[in-house]
Amino acid sequence: MEGHQVEQSLSSQSVSDFAEALGSNAPTPGGGAASALVGALAAALAEMVARFTVGRAKYREVEPQAQDIVRQAQEEREALVALVADDATAFQTVSAAYALPKTGETERQAREAAIHDALQQAMQPPLHTLRRSLAVMKLAREIAQIGNTTVLSDAACAATIGEAAIRAAALNVLANVALLPGDETAAAALAKARAACDEALHLRDETLALVYRRMGVEGL
Repeated sequence: MEGHQVEQSLSSQSVSDFAEALGSNAPTPGGGAASALVGALAAALAEMVARFTVGRAKYREVEPQAQDIVRQAQEEREALVALVADDATAFQTVSAAYALPKTGETERQAREAAIHDALQQAMQPPLHTLRRSLAVMKLAREIAQIGNTTVLSDAACAATIGEAAIRAAALNVLANVALLPGDETAAAALAKARAACDEALHLRDETLALVYRRMGVEGL
């Protein structure tokens, strides 16, 4: 029930309320939730450029492709918004594990096992944010190639903040990995995070180059 309440609270907050909660001394939301939200904003921007392309006579030939981008970007946006709450719930699980009693050996072992499991689970929301934000960046690149030129800067913005979402999510993976020394699952998660950061940088640069070329301007 508590996790459901977290999801309802975060999903219904205004931007102002979320930012205030993020800046408070409450344990959640934190960087993981923020990175998921940033990914959702990147998806929304890619979706918007695609919607401005659909229905325009000038872009009739690419309309089916643009419609597909609208659908995919909307799916990623909704999933990333859900990950905002998922990250907060995962952190609460970690906090609860650390709060377990540790007076005797049996309790200490049970606590250590609970912390280990909770930390592994806490890596899942940022890993999902990585995967979905990479998908968003690919959509941003695709719509930058074919989209309405009057809103191309928004495709560039989608790529730029999409990369930020990925790097922020990767840092949250790293934070959990640091608490799981020698764990093979954690090492694999870190490898995924590093690979995602490398791919994100390439996608960002490629998308920006496309936008600059189609806009006929020198890049920043």
